[in-house]
Amino acid sequence: MSNDTIDIVASFRSKRTIDDLSIVLVAVIWGSSYVVMQDVGRTVPAAEFLMLRFLSAVPPLAILAARTLSRLTRAEVGTGLFFGCMLYGILMLETVGVRHTSAANAGFLIALSVVLIPVLERVVSKRRQQGIVYLMAAIAVLGCGMLLLASGGHPQSGDFIIGAAALIRATQITLFGRRPGGADQSLINLSLIEFVVVAVLAGITAAASGTPMWQVAAAISSRDWLLIGYLGVLGTSFAFLAQLRAARAASSTRVGLILATEPVFAAVFAIVAAGNRLSLAQIAGGALIVVSAAVGRTFEGRAASSMSGYGTVPCVAGRDGSSCGPAAQAAARGTPDVGL
Repeated sequence: MSNDTIDIVASFRSKRTIDDLSIVLVAVIWGSSYVVMQDVGRTVPAAEFLMLRFLSAVPPLAILAARTLSRLTRAEVGTGLFFGCMLYGILMLETVGVRHTSAANAGFLIALSVVLIPVLERVVSKRRQQGIVYLMAAIAVLGCGMLLLASGGHPQSGDFIIGAAALIRATQITLFGRRPGGADQSLINLSLIEFVVVAVLAGITAAASGTPMWQVAAAISSRDWLLIGYLGVLGTSFAFLAQLRAARAASSTRVGLILATEPVFAAVFAIVAAGNRLSLAQIAGGALIVVSAAVGRTFEGRAASSMSGYGTVPCVAGRDGSSCGPAAQAAARGTPDVGL
């Protein structure tokens, strides 16, 4: 092997390591987000929090979208508005739900979206998966049941709210993959529109509460401002771009499996930062969901690769707030106008 070949291989491995580490960082940030939302939620209402989070996420993405915005199409605007409304619903449910359950439960339950996607695709697209994928979905639902009954046999309201968010997230990703003309649409343009839609709808919701936004903002502590910015810039904009970059260089299955560690980090932060104690039922139920999601994602990715040469939705839950699963999927196809 020549020195040039060795250098190329070493460079490729180094780049892949950096990409893998960036996705691990995304999983860590998303895992921490449940505790952060609970913490900030003690003083900041859900709609105001969501609006401020996405207002801080828009500028970094807008800078990167400067090149592609000049080619913004009517189809992209329509798609962005539709999925932005769905995204608003998902994130409002997550933001409210995490305040009424444990951070660990929220992290585990949101991962249900991964195993729900192939089930929805079977219904919507008539696309069959291997039997083991559906078996993993059934096992994950069993794990969900264990989490619901972990609190002395009395499910918490937040568990159902987070479960609803996971179902809508799975529906969003399934529909996004079926949108007409998807390959010709800029993923950064779409995500930027979605971010703006979420911020606007959250602002309207906040205004409907009757409390002037300036009063809410003035009452937010500097610590909470930092946490909101952390989730906006790192947990939203950076997370989207890191996935997009990694999926262009690696398989979407690889990205998805790394992101499958998010619930594990959520549990770690719940224990270390929030002082939560996990019962045996929570540990067992969470383990069933995480393992089922990882195994199901592996077999789903193999089936897709054998048919079309690239994997399917790589994101565990889409916690960055963008259409991250389809974004990375399209990036793996080599979408030309991503703008990176």
